[in-house]
Amino acid sequence: MLTSSACRSIGGLASRSSSRHASTLARAAVSSGAAAPPSLASRQHDVASRPPASASPPRRSLSSMGGMMPRRGYPQYTIFGPDTALGLRASLPQFKRAGTDGVSVDRRGKLVMEFIPRNNTGAGFAWNDKVLFSLSVEEVGLLLSQLPGNTVELSHQTRDPNLAGEEGGGYGVAQLSGDAIDKVMTIEPGEGATLTFKVDYVKDGVGGQTPPGADTLPTTPLEITIQAGEFEVVKSICQTSIPYLLGWNTTMDIASAAAMSRGLSGGGGGMY
Repeated sequence: MLTSSACRSIGGLASRSSSRHASTLARAAVSSGAAAPPSLASRQHDVASRPPASASPPRRSLSSMGGMMPRRGYPQYTIFGPDTALGLRASLPQFKRAGTDGVSVDRRGKLVMEFIPRNNTGAGFAWNDKVLFSLSVEEVGLLLSQLPGNTVELSHQTRDPNLAGEEGGGYGVAQLSGDAIDKVMTIEPGEGATLTFKVDYVKDGVGGQTPPGADTLPTTPLEITIQAGEFEVVKSICQTSIPYLLGWNTTMDIASAAAMSRGLSGGGGGMY
């Protein structure tokens, strides 16, 4: 049985042996040129100083890409069918000066529906032969109120394509009585919550007519069947477009900013 003094002697020998072994390892590392293992603190600092591996590159803004913000936008939604493509785009309102420092709407905008036939070769679409049907804000509201449950038919008087305007001018073509040709768009609900959009030139109830000013035979009737999900997108576009087509958002923002400026400057009174 070991005495306490013997235990202390054995412990001291073990401690001195461990110290000599560590010192020998350190001298060997220095003599061989190997770096000593980093401490926990240095490892933590090293990890903190390195950027995360998943860090994304800096994003480029629109202003940095071209030197200036874009001044034009072209909102458009297109559905491609087997024989016809259906496109939606906005024709924004025209504004005019009102008074010395005001602005008002001179002409309301429209939601333009484009019917584009497929090329005769079957590859791609004949964008130059597209047929336009422009919807007023009231007609957009009619579609929202009636679709998808009911059939909707809209008829526009044909216009000379040589005149200016979305559908070939802002004036009707001079025609003899009984010779009027209408551009008719029909939207009919189908099975499985589908909707069929169709456009045609009609005279006395007979379709496939040649519109005024056309040099070639028309490609009408053009029709496309869209699915329920596609109609939900069309419906959302119609709903959000109405304030923009009226110029309501733009003029309301200007009027609100003017009212706030008058209030902060101590002025009073209303616009009217």
